[in-house]
Amino acid sequence: MYSNITTDVELTRNVLTTLGKSWDQRVAVRKERLDLGQHYDASIPDFPAALVPFWEDEDFVGLSPEIKSRLLATAWIAYNEKAIYLEEAIVQPACGILFRGELPGVGGARIKQVVAQIQVDEQFHILMCLDICHVARLRHGLLDYVFPEPELGVRLKELVRSSSSADNARVAQLAYASVAEMSINAYLDAVAFDMTIQPLHRINTDMHRKDEAAHGIGFSEIVGSVYRRMSADQQKSFRHYVAQALHDFTTPDLGYWASILEHLDIPRRDDILRRQESSTRGMVLKRDYTTLRRLFDELGIKDDIAFNFQ
Repeated sequence: MYSNITTDVELTRNVLTTLGKSWDQRVAVRKERLDLGQHYDASIPDFPAALVPFWEDEDFVGLSPEIKSRLLATAWIAYNEKAIYLEEAIVQPACGILFRGELPGVGGARIKQVVAQIQVDEQFHILMCLDICHVARLRHGLLDYVFPEPELGVRLKELVRSSSSADNARVAQLAYASVAEMSINAYLDAVAFDMTIQPLHRINTDMHRKDEAAHGIGFSEIVGSVYRRMSADQQKSFRHYVAQALHDFTTPDLGYWASILEHLDIPRRDDILRRQESSTRGMVLKRDYTTLRRLFDELGIKDDIAFNFQ
C-alpha cells in the first residue's frame, strides 16, 4: 500500500527529483523555529487594514483605534485559522489518497517521497499557524473567538457526501486540493509582503509562502501524472470538480468577517455586513492561476473547464 513501487507514473519533467533532493535545505520544518516571544510593538497592526473589506464603511470608520486594533488581531487569527483549515481539511486528505495509491499515477518512488514531504510540511504549517494564533489570542484576550468553517469546505463536504462512489469522492477531494495548492500563494502573498504589520507575522507567513511555492510546482507534476492515468469518466469528473473548486475559492466568504464583528460586538454590524454583501455580490476574488493554467494547457483541458482564468 505504502512503499511498494509501480510503473503507473507519467512525468514530463525532472521537477520532483529536484524538489525531493532539496527538501532538507529548503523547507520551514528544517529551519530554526521563530521566537514567538520576540518584541511586540502595540502601535503596529497585527493584520493589514487594506484587507479588511469594510475598513472604510460609514459605520466602521469612526470606531475607536482600540476597537480597530482588536479587530485586526482577530482578523489575523481568522487568517491563520483559514490556512489551518485548508491544510487539514482540504490538502491533507488528498495527500493521504495519493500516498495510499487510491488514484492512479502515483506509484513511483519519487512521487511517494514528495507526497510524504508535502504531508510533513503541511503538518508543520498547521503547527506554525496554531502557535502564532495562540500568541495573538493570549495577547489580545481572544481565547474564546471561534472561527467558522469556510463555505468552500462546506461545499466540498457536500460534494463528497453526495458522490456517486468512493472513487468519485476521491477525485473531488483531489480537485479542491489541486486548486488550494496551486493558488494558495495569492492568499499568502497579501500578508507576507505587507510591511505595515507586525514583523513576526509577516515573516511567519513568508516562511509558509516559500514552502507552498514549491508545493504548487510539485502538486502540478503529481496531478498531471494522476490525470493522464485516469479513466475518461474520472477525467470528466476531475474537470467538473476543478471548475467548482475554482468558483468556491474565488467567491467572497463573509462568514468569518461576520463572526469577528459579532465576537467583538461591533455596533451596527448587520448594516456593515449588508452593505458589504451588496458590494461583493458577483465579485470574483483575484488569484494567481499561473501554475494551474500551465498544467491545464499541458493536459489540453483548460478550455474544458468552466471557469474564466483571466
